Parts: sequence; C-alpha cells; structure tokens
Amino acid sequence: MTVRELREKYLAFFATKGHHKFPSGSLIPFDVTGRLDESLLFNGAGMIQFKPYFRGTAVPDQRRLMTAQKCVRTGDIEEVGDDTHLTFFEMMGNFSFGDYFKAEVIGFSWEFLTSPQWLNLDPNRLAFSVYEDDDDAVSEWTRWLSTVGIDPSKRIFRLSEESNYWPAGALTKGPPGPCGPNSEMFYWTGKTTPPGARREDPAYGRDEFLVDDAKGNWVEIWNDVFITYDWQGDPAPGGKGHIKTGMPELPFRSVDTGMGLERTALVLGGYDSVYDIDVFAPIFSLIRELTLQAGEQTHSAEAVQVAERIVADHIRTATFCIADGVLPSNTGRGYVLRRLIRRAVLKGDRVLGLREPFLYRVFAGVEESMGHFYTELGDRRVVITETLRNEEDQFRKTLEQGSQLLLEHIDGLKESFSRGQAFSGPLAFQLYDTFGFPLEITQEIVAEYGGTVDVEGYEQAMTEAQARSRGAQEREAVYGQVGTPDWVVPDAPATTEFLGYLQSHSDARIVRIRPVSETKSLIALDRTPFYAESGGQAGDSGHLTIDGVNIPVANTSKSTGIFWHSVPAVPQNYLGKSVSAVVDARRRARTQRNHTATHLLHAALRQTLGEHVTQAGSAVGPDGLRFDFTHGAALTDAQRSTVEGIVNQQALLNEVVKTYVDIPIAEARERGAMALFGEKYGDRVRMVEIGNFSRELCGGTHVRTSSEIGMFKIVSESSAAGGVRRIEGITGEAAYAWACAEDQKLRTIAGLLKSTSDHAIDALEKTIEQLRDERKRRERAELAALSGTAAAGSGSETVSVNGVALWRRNFGAVDSKTVSTVVDNTSAANPGQVTLAASVFEGKITFIAKVGSEAMAKGAHAGNLIREVAKIAGGGGGGKAEFATAGGKDETKVEEALQAAEGLLAKMVQG
Repeated sequence: MTVRELREKYLAFFATKGHHKFPSGSLIPFDVTGRLDESLLFNGAGMIQFKPYFRGTAVPDQRRLMTAQKCVRTGDIEEVGDDTHLTFFEMMGNFSFGDYFKAEVIGFSWEFLTSPQWLNLDPNRLAFSVYEDDDDAVSEWTRWLSTVGIDPSKRIFRLSEESNYWPAGALTKGPPGPCGPNSEMFYWTGKTTPPGARREDPAYGRDEFLVDDAKGNWVEIWNDVFITYDWQGDPAPGGKGHIKTGMPELPFRSVDTGMGLERTALVLGGYDSVYDIDVFAPIFSLIRELTLQAGEQTHSAEAVQVAERIVADHIRTATFCIADGVLPSNTGRGYVLRRLIRRAVLKGDRVLGLREPFLYRVFAGVEESMGHFYTELGDRRVVITETLRNEEDQFRKTLEQGSQLLLEHIDGLKESFSRGQAFSGPLAFQLYDTFGFPLEITQEIVAEYGGTVDVEGYEQAMTEAQARSRGAQEREAVYGQVGTPDWVVPDAPATTEFLGYLQSHSDARIVRIRPVSETKSLIALDRTPFYAESGGQAGDSGHLTIDGVNIPVANTSKSTGIFWHSVPAVPQNYLGKSVSAVVDARRRARTQRNHTATHLLHAALRQTLGEHVTQAGSAVGPDGLRFDFTHGAALTDAQRSTVEGIVNQQALLNEVVKTYVDIPIAEARERGAMALFGEKYGDRVRMVEIGNFSRELCGGTHVRTSSEIGMFKIVSESSAAGGVRRIEGITGEAAYAWACAEDQKLRTIAGLLKSTSDHAIDALEKTIEQLRDERKRRERAELAALSGTAAAGSGSETVSVNGVALWRRNFGAVDSKTVSTVVDNTSAANPGQVTLAASVFEGKITFIAKVGSEAMAKGAHAGNLIREVAKIAGGGGGGKAEFATAGGKDETKVEEALQAAEGLLAKMVQG
C-alpha cells in the first residue's frame, strides 16, 4: 500500500464514521482562532491547531473532524539518517470534541487496523499500552481482543504517566491545560514469531514488552488520547515548571488521536526502514542521479546511505517550511530551516560529491511524491526553488570563509598546543553551526597541528543550540501557555459581523471581553466596522463610545471569525453594553491607498520581470507598504523606473476597483486571480479586480477607484531573503510629502553650489571635476616628495638580514594608495630587498610588504611576514609571497611592529 493510498484510506474510513475533513494547519503553529502559539517553533502534532476546541474557548462547526497534518519536530535532528527518525512527518488524526469517547475511538482504531476492508493487519502482531489506572481502556481493548481469541494479558500493558499520559507526565507535572490518559498501539516488526503466540512462551508480560520495545521490535503507530481533565497550576519559582493547584474534569470529554503515516506505511510494507517507503523513492532517485553525474563519491556504502537519508529528510522539511512562509534566518524557525539546509548541503558535498548547488533540483522529487495532496508545493514552486538555490549558494561561499577562519585560529594556537591548551569548544561549534564544519573535521585539522578540541565545550554549545531549535520543552510542546478565560455573554454569536467594507461607524454590543493585563483588554462586538489585521493589512484603530465615554481602540485583530478590539483595561460589567464603534477614517483611507497600490505593484512586477514573480509576503498600513516577491536579483534602475511608472499610469486611468464576493475559487483562478502567500482558501473566495490589469484573491479593504491612490513612489528595493526581494513604497499624502522634501533638498544643494535647481547637476559635476584635478595635483606633488625622500633615505631605515636588505618606513598620515606606489618605486630596482611600509590615515592602519625575486629565493615571504607584523598592532592579513597587505588596530604599536620585522625576517632567511 502506498503512502497516498494509506492517507486516502484513513480519511475514507473516518468519513464513514461521520468525520469532516479539516485542512492541515500551517507548520507555523497558528491555532484555529488565528492565534500564534508562542511556546512552539513548529506545528508538531495534529491536535495543536485544535487547542481552543479542547479548552472550550472556541466551538467547531462539526464535533467530529479528521486531518492529515504536516508536522516538524527537530529535537532528534542528530539522529536523522537511522531507520526511524524524521524531522518532517505526516500525522493522521481523528478528533471528537464533546462527542464520542473511549469505547467508540478504541472501536474505530481496532476496526481500521484489523478489518479486511481497511488495513487488515494481523491482530496477533498488535499490542496496546494504557495508563496504569485506566480500567475502561483495558476493558475496551479486552473486548476486541477476545473476539479474535487473543489473551488480553499478553497484549495489553499498563504503563506509567510518562508513557501513557498526554502530555507525557502531565498528571503530576503539567503543563496547565487539558490533558488525559492515552492508549498507544504497537505493531510487531521483529523477525521472530510475535511473542505470546508460541506455546513455549505462554507468559508475556509488561517487563518482556518493555524489553522488546527498547529493541525496536514493537513500532508505535497510533495513539488515542482521552482528553478528560484541566490541569491547573502556578509557575514554579525560577520559572521552571509549574506547581499543581488542581485538576478538575473538563465540561466535556474529547478525543485526540494521531497515527504516524510514515511508520504505518513501514509496517504495511514490511520494511526495515522508514526511508524504504514509496514516498521517498522520487527523492532518492534524483539524489542518486545527481551523485552519479558528479562521479566523485568515494565513501563507504553505509556513509552514503546515511547521507542520502539526511538529504531526503531535510529537503522535505525545508520544502514544506518555505511553502508555509518560513525563510532562512539566524533566529527561531528560520534558524532551524537554515541549519537543515546546511546539514543537507554538507552531506551532499562531503559524502556524495555534489560540488554544485543541488537541493533546488531535488525539490522536484518532493513535489512528485507529495504535491498531489499538498498543492501548495506547486503553488509556491518558484519561492521554494529560488530560496533553496540562493541559500545553498550563500552557504557554499560561507564554507570557504570558515576554512580560512579555522586556519587563522589554529595558527594562533600552535605554540599553546604543546602546553596542553585545547582548541575552543564553543568556537568549534560556531564553525559547525555557522560555517558547516563537523566536529570530526575540526578535530582532524587541529590534530595535524598537534592540538585537541574541547569536546565538552562543543557539546554544551550544541545543547544550547538544540534548545533554540526545539523552542519549548517536549512537555510544553503540546499545550503551551494558557491565558485568562474570556468573559462571554450567554447569547454571544459565534462570529463577528463585519460591516467595514461599506461603512466606518456603527452601533454594536459588547459580547466578549478578554482581560490581557492590568492595563489592556480585548473587546469583541456582535458587529463591527473595524477591519481586523489579516492578509498583510494593518488592523483599524478608532474609538468605542460606551456610556458617553470614548475608549480608544489601538488595533483590531481576528481569530476564528471573532474581531478583537484592543483597548485599555475595562471592567467585567461592560459585558453586554451597547457601544458606538467609530473607525479612524483618515487612517483607514491611507491604508487602503497602500493596499490597492500593492495589487498594482504585483501586476507591474510580473509584467516587467516575468511570470516567475509571485508575492512572498506583504504589509500595508497608513504610513506605507512593503511588498516581498520572488526574484533572484536586485532590480536595475531601469526596471525600478518602469515598475514605478506602470503603477502610476494605472492609478491615473481611474479604473473602478471591483470586488467579487463569494465566488467559486475555480472561477476566480480561471479569471487569472493571484493568491496571497501563506493564505488558505476555501471553496468560495473574495476577488478584487482593477480594470483588466490586476485580479487577486483578497479580503482587505480598498479604494473605490485607482486614482484615489494618488502618486506612488518606491522608496527602497532590497533583499528580504534568498531569492526574495523587498520593495517599500508610499502613496498619497506620504508620496507628496516625500516629493516636497526631495525638492527642498535639491534647492539646498543648488544654493550651496551657487546655482539654480535646473542647473544643479551641471554645477555639481563641474565642482567634482575641479576637486578631482586638485586631488591629482596634490597626490603627484606628495608622491614626488615622498619618492625623493625615500630615495634619499629620509625617514626610512635599511638593515641587512642574512644577506637580504630590509627597507622599512612609517609614512604616518599618508593614504595607503600613495604609500603603495612609493613601495613599488622603492623596490623596483632592488630584487634582493624586502620593502615594508606602514601608514596611519584617517584612523586606518595599513601595512604593505613587497619582496624582490632574489629575496624571495632566499626564503622571504611577504604574506607570512606581514601577517605576524600586523598581529603586533592588533590586526591581521596576509597575501602572496611577493606582495601582501594587512591592517592594524593599535596605532601605538605601529613602530614596534616595524622593528619586529627584522627578527621575523631572520627566521625566514637563514643566510
């Protein structure tokens, strides 16, 4: 059975049990209310997006749901490459929110696993663990095992809360939030007959099960969690854990299950490794094709297998992260993504011999195996491939820098190695984490110079990095933090009616209040004209009038259709009161100008640069717009002018901005509507159309006609990430203010040049030319004077070092270019001379060395000499044997550095 067939079969089975399909949550852990779970870096389980449903703070449309959830867990990243560990995996789940409970879900699990119509697994190869006090779960599994004549005592095992509570150990340790016992399902993958099925081993108990589990003979494939209690507690002193204050039963009982898709496919296929399942086949095929083309692989078969698995796993994770809007960076999710990409590149380069960027090509294998279900892979293909290509390019350049850095540090420790000083552990990890040098590579290179590496310090630094990768303790990776409960009127509607497309003020009623802190509350109304922050558009501000008192609204956000107005703290007795809600109309109008301008900008970029351009993020507010888009190079001045001109031309056409509400998504796509980056769409959508120029799926507010945008101006264009460019722009009043400010600058410049604005450029060019001529005259005079004094020996010193002439001089406040010319002139006629000079110009210390051919033949080396000289002045550098430069930091050490050259040269030239 293929992974695709297994996924479809699971969803089909639970559809027969009244479950409704719910889309996978993003890998960025937003819950169903739109709130970001700050305690997690990634979505690591199917239930994470449903936390509000389990807590009862939000109510689902359907109480039975099922999902195929994409998940990322990076706590065991160093284990990836063995037979079982993955950083990306799919979790199949079925959920009940106050509907069915233990008896039903255990029955569903048994039927799906054993029924000939579904997976048809041999019941003799199944085992079940339950929480040690959960008699109900034991009773249910006993009932099903008895129907096929299996002794329950040999297949049901009671374990502690560390194994069979969710989260693990939650009964006593927390964290706060809904929790409950669970039951895990295992399949026997051992090579022998399943235990307990043979006459010679009639006794098979808990201890034997644990031994076999530790050996990997039992593979966990499914987990049924019985959400029953609300664990309550206060933070423990020092911020570590919580102190339990109570664990009352929840108002209703729920079920949360998770079946590992890849592990179950392994079981069904009878494979030894999770990497043997079909979903990896297209990925491995591409990796091996590229490796064969490279023809540089010389490692053992085992090393190659591990490297291929690491690349295959990490490319899957990287692909889905990028598709969900995560881009490489040095913090948070972006840090994890960057680390995965670099680890894959290292294995590909060092083990598989892939010397050129390859990850963007392997992406095609991921899309082939999973793009049919996760259609975002095709939708975001350009973003994914360009990000992978640019990040790998950048890393390969970084690797070269790392090599140089390692050798520089080793060079400075050569003498101390003999005294037992070890190479810094944290630095060794920095070389791994930043430049890609594995510990064993650093150890080998350091050993060549007689040194060792501080492994303990390295491991400590790695532990800290892994903590950053996890983002939260495993115990807290399920529920995170629990906020204060909302105050809600009994008849509160499930969603807020939004009136803001047509009006900017309305009467309303307060139906929810969320106390956030002593100074802040969130208020939800039954209806509102305030736009809630989403799709890149900033939320509205304004005020609410309650009992004649104006309360400022700083911002508006949205979660599961409920609009939250951010206000100063209000008392609970405001609940149910009537209010007048008034939007700051001028601020909204400025925001709308910028929003509509981004639609025109998107179309203009595609027209100018090509159809590969797609939106990769945006932010629009009253003060300006930011638009990120996929493109591999900076815009030229001509391209920038063209794009800007197109947007302004479209604005001047005064096209009506039409909005199509609730149309089928297929119709919108057929009309050419563009989708926004990272947004999820249902079967029916809202489309915004500007003439025949722009069509996008969008839920934001816009101007009525394009001319309301006014003037559009690009104020900056820069890199946002690998393969992603960023434009920042302004419209309307802000663009007019910018133009006025630029005009005033030009007038000021013209005044300084004693010209007019019309002729300021000509006057500036003339002034620059005069300065250039004056600088050349000064440099010629200075060079003549310096060359003359150099020839006469003034200020310089020449000594003989084992038959080689060492000429040295501190030129002081002379620019390095002039000094370099003097050095060339001085050494030109002296092949047996080593010429060494220093300058301290405008706070910058520069050392320059040149070695004649005869001196070089005797062992003199400019690069080695100047590197040691510069170190005395706190600097560094180097170069070739005949010519080199270096910098310094301590001006007071320049003379000392020059004097030390004699001894340093003597070590090179033995006479």
